Amino acid sequence: MQVFWIKIDKINYRWLFESITKFENQNIVFTPNPEILLKTIKDKEFEKLIKKANYNTSDWIGLYIAYQIIDNNYNKFINTLLLPYFFFNLFFRRKFLYKKYGERICWSDLTKDLVEFSEKNNIKVTIIDLYNPTDSRKVESQKIFSSLLRNKFPKLDFDYFIYEPNKKEEIIKNIKNSSSKILFSTLWMKRQEESVIEIIKACENIKIGLGIGSSFDYFIWFQKRAPKIWRSLGIEWLYRLITWPRKIDRLKRLYNAIFVFIFYVIKYKK
Repeated sequence: MQVFWIKIDKINYRWLFESITKFENQNIVFTPNPEILLKTIKDKEFEKLIKKANYNTSDWIGLYIAYQIIDNNYNKFINTLLLPYFFFNLFFRRKFLYKKYGERICWSDLTKDLVEFSEKNNIKVTIIDLYNPTDSRKVESQKIFSSLLRNKFPKLDFDYFIYEPNKKEEIIKNIKNSSSKILFSTLWMKRQEESVIEIIKACENIKIGLGIGSSFDYFIWFQKRAPKIWRSLGIEWLYRLITWPRKIDRLKRLYNAIFVFIFYVIKYKK
């Protein structure tokens, strides 16, 4: 399925996981959500980065509204009228949508499964984190990140770097000279995709490169993830809204991810 000129792969989670963990080739995996896709409309450089992935997977349930809109022959007016039906399918016929358009592959789940797989199979991983010295909360969390990750995964072999611009070349050299096979970039939108492409091109040892946002925060308890029942119902966003301290920021992001995103999907529908 193609959304704003970005091809999203119809893919099964188990197949994807087994395919990339064979480590036969280098694979870049991005998980575009509505926020990312909206940014690519005006940022053509970002669009080119996303298109360089071997796999672009569906990371947010709202994408399945877009797929239903794109995958019909109705005009914009009819698609607008059909939105309640599309939402009905999303909440009550999700298995049907997953079968038709591919499974939802959340970067948090993929990150956790890859980390557990790496620990079990003695595979080294590399994590690069956002350099933002003005964010005191981020700086403090980075100081204890490695110890928290070791407590959670005591047998995991990993390198952890703060991706400081003036140390970038040195970091890439260290990654290249390591035995690491999996790269997790947490630099957030555009910067993480850019860093994955740059590093995987320079480091032949890296076989999987992923942009994962704040995925690590959820399973080492920097942030509390929604309970499984919320996730299975597709309302993890509501849990985050309730528990997120900066609710105005979260509301703005939700508004963009739902209403603005759907508006542009209908607007750009051929």
